[in-house]
Amino acid sequence: MMGVAGVLGASLLYIIHGATVENTLFEDGDGANTFRAINPTQAEETYSMVTANRFWSQIFGVAFSNKRWLHLFMLFIPVTGLRMSALGVFGLALNLRAYDFVSQEIRAMEDPEYETFYTKNILSNEALTGRDQETTGFAWWVGNSRLINLSGKLLEARVAHAKLIVLWAGAMNLFDVAHFVPEKPMYEQGLILLPHLATLGWIVSADDLEDIIGGHVWLGSICILGGIWHMLAKPFSWARRALVWFGEAYLSYSLGALAVFGFIACCFVWFNNVVYPSEFYGPTEPEASQTQAFTFLVRDQRLRANVGSSQGPTGLGKYLMRSRLEKSFLEEKLCVFGICVLPGSLNFMGGVAIEINTVNYVSPGSWLATSHFVLGFFLSVAHLWHAGRACAAAAQFEKGIDRDFEHVLSTNPLNLHMKSNA
Repeated sequence: MMGVAGVLGASLLYIIHGATVENTLFEDGDGANTFRAINPTQAEETYSMVTANRFWSQIFGVAFSNKRWLHLFMLFIPVTGLRMSALGVFGLALNLRAYDFVSQEIRAMEDPEYETFYTKNILSNEALTGRDQETTGFAWWVGNSRLINLSGKLLEARVAHAKLIVLWAGAMNLFDVAHFVPEKPMYEQGLILLPHLATLGWIVSADDLEDIIGGHVWLGSICILGGIWHMLAKPFSWARRALVWFGEAYLSYSLGALAVFGFIACCFVWFNNVVYPSEFYGPTEPEASQTQAFTFLVRDQRLRANVGSSQGPTGLGKYLMRSRLEKSFLEEKLCVFGICVLPGSLNFMGGVAIEINTVNYVSPGSWLATSHFVLGFFLSVAHLWHAGRACAAAAQFEKGIDRDFEHVLSTNPLNLHMKSNA
């Protein structure tokens, strides 16, 4: 039942996502799907009451006259779907764990000579003594060190961690809704998760909606097929020779992939104003540079430079840079951001960051890009660390941590220490 609830929750989430996108789109003169422009002076129209009420009335027969109730309901359905999905994954993990344990124990009862995985690989292996939960000698506060070679318990810990993440996401979304002021631009309110939910109606790729949806479907299908293939097939001989087949090596591979993802996300947040709309996340680096370009244009005019020519170091082409939508910045963003970079965003001069202004606020885009870069950096360092340890262990000149000489094993337990003091 938990698995069914998870599947239904995920399906409901994707239905809400797709329907919200379709009800926010309109077709321009070329027949391409684009989005309605948002004027920050009318930020209360960020969520269109007409569009949203039409959608909810068609699907659920519900209409709202109060915007706060509308925003709450728009967040309640996706967050509930995420929680149900997490519950389904947790139930599936418990079912698989229970099935494996029960099947092995039943087989052991029927056949006295049959050894379960635990008795065959851990209890009878002296080299692993001190590496399972019963013989490790570590207290509960050492964390995952107690769960070495106990994949089921480690999976349970990870699933519980995922449930805490989902719980935080739901609670923080409700907190953002409670403090959301429609009359102010979203990026000035210090919101954490609401800009991400706002992009549910703005989700586009570098050029159009079809590319990002098709790309996710295509890449997701490839990843699913690749996972199935790797579960069924054995590694090739060249892969067995080239790669290190060791637990810490697997950890280093995962950390390296996460580091790459973090750096890619940082670049997307900071440079892409279509996937991450500036109205929600604040101006991007190109927009900040173009506002500075307008200032330089005024300066060069006052210096009597020839800015009417399209050539030369002071040519007009240097100032009228083109955006992704093939509109000049003066047409597209000057009316939105004025002639100066907004507070809380990086100021650029010639493409070089010269100032960070955090007097009034820090935009969600700045927070998002910085956090992903910092996390990606530390993940890359962790990747190099664990990769080096794995290679050293594979070359047999590094034995790793010797648990027989751990300092914690030579200290008195806390309860005995308290009794001796008493």
